[in-house]
Amino acid sequence: MNDQAARLREQLRNSSHRISSKAIAVVSGKGGVGKSNFSLNFAISLCKRGKKVLLIDLDIGMGNIDVLLGSVTNLSIIDIFSKKMTIRDIMNIGPENLHYISGGSAFSSIFSLDEGKLGLLLSQLEEATVDFDIILFDMGAGVSDQTLKLLRAMHEIIVITTPEPTAITDGYAMIKHLIVDGNESDISIIVNRSSSRAEGTSVASRLKQAIKHFMNVDIHFLGLIADDAVVRKAVIAQSPFILFSSTSQASKNIDDIARKYVNEQQVKEVSFSFIHRVKSLFLKR
Repeated sequence: MNDQAARLREQLRNSSHRISSKAIAVVSGKGGVGKSNFSLNFAISLCKRGKKVLLIDLDIGMGNIDVLLGSVTNLSIIDIFSKKMTIRDIMNIGPENLHYISGGSAFSSIFSLDEGKLGLLLSQLEEATVDFDIILFDMGAGVSDQTLKLLRAMHEIIVITTPEPTAITDGYAMIKHLIVDGNESDISIIVNRSSSRAEGTSVASRLKQAIKHFMNVDIHFLGLIADDAVVRKAVIAQSPFILFSSTSQASKNIDDIARKYVNEQQVKEVSFSFIHRVKSLFLKR
């Protein structure tokens, strides 16, 4: 047994099971539905409401948080292993004091890495949880056995879809995967690129009813985002749309979603530590 792996595992197991940050994963059943754009603008809006947020880009090989921010960083989460950096070393600071971490193109191998490296990542994340109210994970599209396991450790999962039939079908499939896998996280849905409030509400209602009927699980409709030309202009300008045009309909929608989320969380308590849950799933012995 690798001595370093053994020491890290023991260190993690003996660490306090303190409950600190809330861990939220943003997922989608398919690419191209605006998942990363939502993650970034939602995170900024939460920061504007006084929340300390760390956004971690785990969109494997397709991470674009840097692009959406118009920034360039040469450091990613892989540098924790390859360059022996700490998680604080690789953090970047964006608008409204948002802290974010680039995923890196080699991150697809993270769950097949040896136990010592996985333990190191968890210990680094544990250090970060004391500094932030929310850790927001922008996940890659689709699911795998590894991502399903990580998603089981989240406090909440937000599923992004659009009114397109394929996106609705894939969104339903994603939620079904989560439920069949035994995920007990709170699941919410966001309907992006909605042409009207009626359309967005209808999509959400159909998804909620289907999940309730076939899976007997209630999911939460967190909100909708308008199909707004400003979003495309902001992407071209490499600026978060909530900052590019704060009065646009999409920006108002994001602000409404963040306000609703913060208000709802005030009456909820975090019942477990994300890091402790991850440890129980990945470092069993």
